[in-house]
Amino acid sequence: MSEPRGEKLLIVEDDPGVSDVVELLLSREGYRVARAGSVADARRRLADSPDLVITDLKLPDGTGLDVIQSTRHSDRSLPIILMTSYSSVESAIAALRAGAVDYIIKPFDNQEFLRAAARALHEGRLVQPSPDGARPLAIEEYIREVVLRFQDSHSESELARMLGIGRKALWMRRRQWGLKRSRKSGVS
Repeated sequence: MSEPRGEKLLIVEDDPGVSDVVELLLSREGYRVARAGSVADARRRLADSPDLVITDLKLPDGTGLDVIQSTRHSDRSLPIILMTSYSSVESAIAALRAGAVDYIIKPFDNQEFLRAAARALHEGRLVQPSPDGARPLAIEEYIREVVLRFQDSHSESELARMLGIGRKALWMRRRQWGLKRSRKSGVS
């Protein structure tokens, strides 16, 4: 276990298995962790002044976007990470526009998750949202992450459909980024 850091993190997740794993990961790094299983519970726990909020997208009484909105009402500079199993370009855009500093797709790599939390704590309060609460869109970063993660297991058509963009737009981005498949998959 790492030395205590002192930062308090609020995890908003209704799946006890996922919240147990996330709490264990963060506790081992020395973070103090509080948990909430719903939007209503998260709103109550915001009074404890966490340093970072990590919320699931789908919750029993609303969404992670509701948690982001509630958080923005109480503290506009508090960093928030949205995590989801239901990734889409639309949910990524909505999360970033609402004020999330990062968007994590489950299942995630534990080390990447911990780096995202540390980065959010370090940079989150440095990046102030605009007066209307919107943040600059990082959709290209999201598209690149999805392509890197799934390019060897999905066809071009499947990737384009998953991202909600055309095959030509996907091809142009992959070419611009210099991304090549490590092996051929399916029919494009």
